[in-house]
Amino acid sequence: MRIEHLYYLVEIAKTKSITLSAEHLFISQQGLSQAIQKLEADLNVPLLRRSRQGVSLTEAGNMAVEKAKEVILKYEGLLESMEPYSSIDSSNSSKKISIGATNFMSNYLPPILDLFRKNHPEVSIHIEEQTSDEIATKLSEGSLDIGLVNLPDHYDYQRLETSNIHFEKISSHEFLACVAKSSPLGRKIMLKKSEIKSHPIVAYNLKPYLDILSHMFGDLNQLNIIVKTNSREIFLKSMVHSKAIGIITLTDFNLYREKSIVPIPIKDSPSIDFGWLVSTYQPLSSAGQDLLEIYKNYMTSKSPF
Repeated sequence: MRIEHLYYLVEIAKTKSITLSAEHLFISQQGLSQAIQKLEADLNVPLLRRSRQGVSLTEAGNMAVEKAKEVILKYEGLLESMEPYSSIDSSNSSKKISIGATNFMSNYLPPILDLFRKNHPEVSIHIEEQTSDEIATKLSEGSLDIGLVNLPDHYDYQRLETSNIHFEKISSHEFLACVAKSSPLGRKIMLKKSEIKSHPIVAYNLKPYLDILSHMFGDLNQLNIIVKTNSREIFLKSMVHSKAIGIITLTDFNLYREKSIVPIPIKDSPSIDFGWLVSTYQPLSSAGQDLLEIYKNYMTSKSPF
């Protein structure tokens, strides 16, 4: 039995959804399902009831969640009590990788981390979503090993250099206007920003994303934003059913695997750069270097999605 499987079970109990839990845990849905099946096999009891409406806990599952919380509390207490001694043996640092990730990177991480864990099952990965500036600060302080980021092309890269933070760009993608095939815009070859302003828009309710829209269009109050959400599912439904325009990159569009929407280039669109941040003062472990190589290969492959 692996301790992370208990974390997975507790998260599923909160969300009652494999899909949402997988997103929160930065793991693929398949990987999460397999982990729970392994936990059920270890305990020799069914923990979840699965249906089209989602998942619910069995009686044994409810008991397992309560016991899992107790085990997790004791486990985290053990880790905390060992912190004063952890710096004595520096070799232990290679067994843990701390990652800061900007918004939306969580959409790409599950398959990348699945691949990494197959090669490095002994390495513990800690991930926290943060802004690019927060990531840069923590890299400078030494409390993060890696920043996995997507930065708009108007980002102040000079500020990173003065903080001794190196940005490695691995790909760049322009923003697209994604609409339902049945939309009047569905046959357009290209859209001007002025055209987009006259149509309903769905937007992610995240400051970095809204800042990009502001950079593209100016005053957001002049846009007809009918939905603001942090849910990818609601974002997609707004495009399909409400005929709203979703402004995302091609990599985001490919994640949906939805045939009823089409991407349309935007004239003079800004782009977003995918890559990573590392401190020039803090050498990466071999496991960290391997993680970045997997990330790079995945994000630059011809059809990673």
